[in-house]
Amino acid sequence: MMESKSPRPFRNLCITAWITMAVLHAAAVFAAAAADESESVVLAASGGRHVFVVRPGGTAAAGYEIMHLDAEVGPAVAHTVARLPRKPEAIAAAGDRCWIVLPPFDAVRQQREVISFRMTMTPSAKRWFAEPIGRFDILPILPKESVLAGITATEDGPFAVTLPSQRTARGISRDRKSGQSDDLPSASEQGETDSVSDDSERSQGSGFLIASPERWRWTVKEMPVGFANAVAAVVGAGGASGAARSLVAWTADGISWNLSESIDSGWSTSLLPLGSGLRPFGIIESEGGIVIASEDRDAGGGVALDYIRLVADQSPTVLRLARISSDRVEEPFAVVGTSMGPWLLDLHDDEIRVLQIDPLSGAIGASVEPADETEEFSLLDYPLTGIAMVSSLVAALLLRPLIERAPQEPAPGLRPLPIPRRLAALCIDFIPGAMITVLVFEIDPGQFVESFRAGDHETALPAVFAVFVTATIAGIAEVLFARSIGKAVVGGRIASLDGSRGSVVQRGLRATLKLVVLLLPPLGFLVLIDPFARGMSELLSRTCVVVRASPEADAIESTEDDPPTPSPED
Repeated sequence: MMESKSPRPFRNLCITAWITMAVLHAAAVFAAAAADESESVVLAASGGRHVFVVRPGGTAAAGYEIMHLDAEVGPAVAHTVARLPRKPEAIAAAGDRCWIVLPPFDAVRQQREVISFRMTMTPSAKRWFAEPIGRFDILPILPKESVLAGITATEDGPFAVTLPSQRTARGISRDRKSGQSDDLPSASEQGETDSVSDDSERSQGSGFLIASPERWRWTVKEMPVGFANAVAAVVGAGGASGAARSLVAWTADGISWNLSESIDSGWSTSLLPLGSGLRPFGIIESEGGIVIASEDRDAGGGVALDYIRLVADQSPTVLRLARISSDRVEEPFAVVGTSMGPWLLDLHDDEIRVLQIDPLSGAIGASVEPADETEEFSLLDYPLTGIAMVSSLVAALLLRPLIERAPQEPAPGLRPLPIPRRLAALCIDFIPGAMITVLVFEIDPGQFVESFRAGDHETALPAVFAVFVTATIAGIAEVLFARSIGKAVVGGRIASLDGSRGSVVQRGLRATLKLVVLLLPPLGFLVLIDPFARGMSELLSRTCVVVRASPEADAIESTEDDPPTPSPED
């Protein structure tokens, strides 16, 4: 009698295949949910007056842009102040400064870079620009963590929060010798025990802040009791103006939410009495208090804004400020607190929209699409620059009749100053202007050079100011002494076309027109065409830059220019 084959191997194979498919399906669902979660919020932050929004840039070099809105001006106008190669992972702001967390490059380089910049207004054009110009302040990288809950900022600096690992949230110990029922050590116990590794400590979720005196490294801050089991968290700041505190809303079961307020070196945690179906996605400051923005998942969508009143030793009270229905807002969205009240931002047809909300009545305004006016400016938008150029041309017309008697053709034997020496003289003349500009604008030399190189008219004020200072100092010296500091060093002077010093009017007209050439450098290339190396300022003033012969010759020439002294007999 033949022995029949056992069906167990085939059954085991089917069970294995079914389990594999189930795991893959669950992973796909989780990944889709995580991706949908990451795309359901617009990255935005506010420091009160300054609002920063991340939007796609549309190019490979600048994949994303940072838009800046002035809350006191309103949401109708925006400017692009920074460009990034990849989408930020989180953004925060406090006052006029913005912090941005960039995602890890790949699985090997998992550290998160943190960059920062501040907003500065140009005094003449009254427009905001990001400083440092053309680059960022680089902060220490955030420690290696898997999930970043968010970043916020107060007057003391930035504060970042990472979620606990899923192993810790499920109560699975990293120590294989201990069972799952063993209690996880508290954060304070871990700090006191040297045998506990950093990975074990951070697996329970961590806070990282930069505060005095450690301004150049992230310091680990203990999270509130129970946060080791958190599965979701929202980070924000709120409180009285000038005394804002970091806040973290978190949940361990996805249903009930806790609100933890950072107090000195500890936390004060209370249960949030939110309605069912509300999932917080933003914490902002409003009227010196706290507003929590929640997505309403039970009432057909929409957003609810609840004013939270925190009182010591009491449960928080909730007052409904406003509810925005799903037909007024589209995902993804975000909420920021401004000096004029809360703003709700959403993305409609790849364009940012702003919905203003009255901080007292909760009245909802009309949606506004900010107009990006970054590319609509020119150098003439600077009033001082335009006035100087027009004034110089008017001066040329008015002073032209006063130099009609000056020679029109260069005299034989005139020795023009070589162009390399003229460039060296210009660089020397530019040193005092550069030093004064660095002191006035309180910028470093790298930022000063960047204001010339960037080519951004909104950030060119230091360069324009340096040109004005240089032209003023050099012009006064040339009018009085026929040579600037740079020309005196390289051995050159200003002369009429006959080789004499010429008149003060000629030198003054040349100094005035030289400002126009410095503001529009392409006009300076005329010196390469004229055989006597004369530019526009020399051609119109009938002067040239010549080689200074010797101090004795200058003294003789100065004596010849002076009027004769009458004798006593006359």
